[in-house]
Amino acid sequence: MQTLANLQTSRADMPSYLVVTHGIDLDRRYVLEPAAEMKIGRGLGCQVAISDPLSSRIHASLSADKDGRWVLTDAGSRNGTLVNGSKVDHATMFHGCKIRIGNTELQYNDSEPRAQEDQTIETINLAHSMLDDQNGLKTGRAAIASLRDRKRSEEIYDLYQLTHQCLITDDTDAMIEKSLTQLRTCTNASIVGFSATDDFGDLRPFYINPPDGAQRLKLSQKLTDMVVKQATAIWTKNELRRGNNEDGALKKFSDAICIPLLEDKEPFGAIHLYRETEQFASHHFDFAISAGNIIGAAILRSRRTQSLKQASVRLKQKHADFDELIGDSKPMQTLKERIVRVAKANGTVLIRGESGVGKELVARAIHKAGNRATAPKLTVNCAAIPSELMESQLFGHVRGSFTGADKDHAGFFKQADGGTLFLDEVGELTLGGQAKLLRILEGHPFLPVGGTKEVQVNVRVLCATNRDLRDFVREKRFREDLFYRLSTFELQIPPLRDRNKDIEQLIDYFLEHFRVEHGRPNLQLTDSARKRLLQYRWPGNVRQLRNVIDSAVVLAVGDQIENNDLALHEPMSDRLDTLRIEDWEKRLIPEALKRADGKIPDAAELLGVSRATLYRKLDAYGLNKDGERADADGDDEQY
Repeated sequence: MQTLANLQTSRADMPSYLVVTHGIDLDRRYVLEPAAEMKIGRGLGCQVAISDPLSSRIHASLSADKDGRWVLTDAGSRNGTLVNGSKVDHATMFHGCKIRIGNTELQYNDSEPRAQEDQTIETINLAHSMLDDQNGLKTGRAAIASLRDRKRSEEIYDLYQLTHQCLITDDTDAMIEKSLTQLRTCTNASIVGFSATDDFGDLRPFYINPPDGAQRLKLSQKLTDMVVKQATAIWTKNELRRGNNEDGALKKFSDAICIPLLEDKEPFGAIHLYRETEQFASHHFDFAISAGNIIGAAILRSRRTQSLKQASVRLKQKHADFDELIGDSKPMQTLKERIVRVAKANGTVLIRGESGVGKELVARAIHKAGNRATAPKLTVNCAAIPSELMESQLFGHVRGSFTGADKDHAGFFKQADGGTLFLDEVGELTLGGQAKLLRILEGHPFLPVGGTKEVQVNVRVLCATNRDLRDFVREKRFREDLFYRLSTFELQIPPLRDRNKDIEQLIDYFLEHFRVEHGRPNLQLTDSARKRLLQYRWPGNVRQLRNVIDSAVVLAVGDQIENNDLALHEPMSDRLDTLRIEDWEKRLIPEALKRADGKIPDAAELLGVSRATLYRKLDAYGLNKDGERADADGDDEQY
């Protein structure tokens, strides 16, 4: 242990500082540390960072001479440095000096000498354990009191600036970026980072300042364990200089501070501060704790605000979309029970079913019943994205990566970070997109199109398809390893024709909804119209039923919906004249081709099979793409 009570106080010990008196960063203060050269400019490595566009990257510097006086030196700047109105190369500072750089003016100030510290600094392993009985972390009030006792008015002013910045910014990412930039400046840290806990409680880097620090920063496992498990603020102090770090992750740094961010006494993230040379002072540690409390509270507030805004937008956009799974039939009861079970898990879910059965509603139910219900949920129809834009839309791109990329674009995976991404018609993904999706599902980062910086996201992926992906795997159109990864949990939605008990309930539900929407509260179904709806086989499933009711409510002339108001074009038969599957296929395939105007992909979608399967059936039954016998007109074309 070392006592500092008898140290001599010199001018170098005074907390001299610069304050911006004119310019963009008005009232910003910069404390001058005698132990190091203080660079002034707009570059990331400057301790006195100013935003003036007329400033050079490193414009000038301040350093203490042997007598403790501060000397300003111009660093060969483009526009020159003025002191009290005169252009200078070198100038010794005195209280009240005015430094002019571009449109920014800074005033040099000498304060009263600091009170000598009579406390003992302990050089112990992981020097500070900040636990107390109140909330598991040294409170912001206690940390600020330590700053006040040391007469560190500059840090208290910086905390005010930090608080103001957090209050006026609703964008979480922007707030974190600006706060950590200010924290790095105030503590003279080489690298400052923010890490957030994932589903497994592990800390993962989210933002690092400066950006190139990501290449140098690796979290110490010891610091990580203590922060997450013990909710403890840590200052390694002299232990790194002694080489006592057991895991070796901090060998490149001379000092480190790690502050946990708490929600209901549980860590949800941490702030890291590293120095490559020299060590932090006690007031830096106290400042970091106070700043951590402010930033943590601001992050939680911002996330709740964003969640409320997103919920409001969803309510306003909700029109004829229904977020309830209507029906009490046995197949629907089984489906709902399985949804509840898989919703609490973290794995990928593959939702299968014919077109129109409600795959998106099932995805929405899984999201709402899961652990990410308050986080964003994005829906992407992969079939609607051109193949050449698939990777750009899903994974993002950087400016200039291809023709038309005039600005950076955050893909759907980045937009859904922390929440759920629903990929409808996942079988339409390109092979390149499938490879990236597999890496993401395995926990790896990915590169945006044209990018050089990897992006790490925490997204739960739900997928849906009305095709048999096994056929796609056999045709080499879908990766087999991705197929098995996607089908960790698989849900099969029953078609409406297998839910006879639910049809009348759905009829009444949609009828009531569209009566209100179209302003026809007295409209009723005739008995014959209801009977026809109940007997229909519904090849288009729930979507078709909904559209038929919507159309009937609009087209009905009087207060009753008649048979001719129902857009049902296929008469129903009361009996089955055959039970042979081949006979029904020979009837259904020509009908599907007729409705699809001979287009094989559309006919395959109507039949709920892949194009390859339909081609095989056409060949087996000797049919052409018009649904006619191929040998009827001498057409021997093979499919």
